[in-house]
Amino acid sequence: IRDVKTMICDALDMKTNPQLSPDDLMLQFGPNDRKLGRQYVGDPAVDESTLLLSAYSFLGWIERFPEWGISVCFLPPTPPAPGVAVHKAAAMAENRDPEKAVTDARMKGEIPQINQLSKPWGPKPYKAPSHEQLAEQGYTTAAYPEGFDPLVDVEI
Repeated sequence: IRDVKTMICDALDMKTNPQLSPDDLMLQFGPNDRKLGRQYVGDPAVDESTLLLSAYSFLGWIERFPEWGISVCFLPPTPPAPGVAVHKAAAMAENRDPEKAVTDARMKGEIPQINQLSKPWGPKPYKAPSHEQLAEQGYTTAAYPEGFDPLVDVEI
C-alpha cells in the first residue's frame, strides 16, 4: 500500500506540491469506496509498509468489473479521543461550553486523561485487540466451506 501511495505522489509531480506525502493519502476501491490502508491521519492500527495489495480482494473484482477503479483522496483528520465527541455533543445540546464539559469529564474520570490513551491520541503505544476480544465484540471473519472462493465460485 505504501509503495502505491509513493508512486501516486511521484506521478503528481512532487515539485509542484513538495508538502504532499504518501502519509496524506487514502486509497479507496470500488462502487462503495472500500478503504485500503489507513483510515485517518495517524491511524496506528495499520502498517502500510507491510500491507500488501494481495491482502485485499479487489484485484479479482477489477478483473470482473474493469470499470471499477481505485480513487485517491486525502486522509480525514484523526477522530476525537474516546468519549470526547459524546461529551461535546451533550454540552452543545445543553448550551454549555463543550471544551469545559470535556475538561470536567476528564477530571471526574468519565473519559480517560490524554496520558492514559494510546496513539494517536496519547503517548502509549497502540496494542491491537486479540482475535478473542474481537470475537467477543462480534467481529468475526467469514467462514467458507473448504475449497470455496467467493471471487471465483459466483455466477454472474
